[in-house]
Amino acid sequence: MGIISDILKDEYERLKTLETQYLDKLKDLPKGSLSKRKRSGNTYLYLMYRAGNKVITKYVGRIDSEKSIQLIKQVEKRKQIEEKLRQVKKDLNELKKTIKR
Repeated sequence: MGIISDILKDEYERLKTLETQYLDKLKDLPKGSLSKRKRSGNTYLYLMYRAGNKVITKYVGRIDSEKSIQLIKQVEKRKQIEEKLRQVKKDLNELKKTIKR
């Protein structure tokens, strides 16, 4: 049982390191979601996020601007990292239960 226990502990440490890395990456990415609005035939992009109980809406620019394109990529990357982080946390919880047995 010693070998299996060591492998599980190593995996737990690997997942904890991965969790820390994902959390660090999320700090650099914008929070919130994107909203598109049409005005006078043009589409504009807004970033919406919460600050306490308030919802803050920030104008980004036209949907085809460089700033908007970069923000869309960053928000997509944040969503991917958040999904990976959810999976890592789920795996950590399962390992905790297994190691305690």
